Amino acid sequence: MDNEKRMLDTYVIEQSIFIGDKEVLFGVDKSKEYPYMVCYCSYDNPLAAPWAIKAVGTDDYLEAMEIFTDRVKNQIEQTKTELSKFSFSRTPFTAEHCIPDNKGKSIMGKVVVIDAEPKRYEYQHSAYQLVLVDGGNGASGRGIGQGVFGTVLSSGERSRWERFDVLGEIRPDCMPDWARESLAKLQQEKVKKSRSKEER
Repeated sequence: MDNEKRMLDTYVIEQSIFIGDKEVLFGVDKSKEYPYMVCYCSYDNPLAAPWAIKAVGTDDYLEAMEIFTDRVKNQIEQTKTELSKFSFSRTPFTAEHCIPDNKGKSIMGKVVVIDAEPKRYEYQHSAYQLVLVDGGNGASGRGIGQGVFGTVLSSGERSRWERFDVLGEIRPDCMPDWARESLAKLQQEKVKKSRSKEER
């Protein structure tokens, strides 16, 4: 049912705003000594389950709302700082910038474009889209599993996506200079690691 109330412990969640890496929640339980609760909610765990942290309770509604809005502002500022690291165009890549993805073919070792549309607005940014694929059943094109593993070119962070998140391989003429430079560094590091293993 769409009318089902979202709960956190015994608190009914009346307000929630997801900005950056955390959601800020405001909950109410009139039976409690401190009926108004504000907390952060993180989903950064293997099961992507909600994890409440830094909860604060109060019997003053306006105080609770002040804490809630302060935390939302804090998340906005943190996200601004995160995005300021990327000095290039934030305009997202689309299917027009890709060689269409053939789900039956391997994309191992390819630089692919992750669809920006499902992401929250602040992360609909080119920096989060270009990924060098290096693993996962979904990357093999064999139809067993959907997982695609790789490294984000802008940050060097490794993560996991589903094959249906992949718009396709980036067209060579659409690959920006910053991505070419990042790709070259990743490939050099891979060669160094390979040589280091051989020398042991």
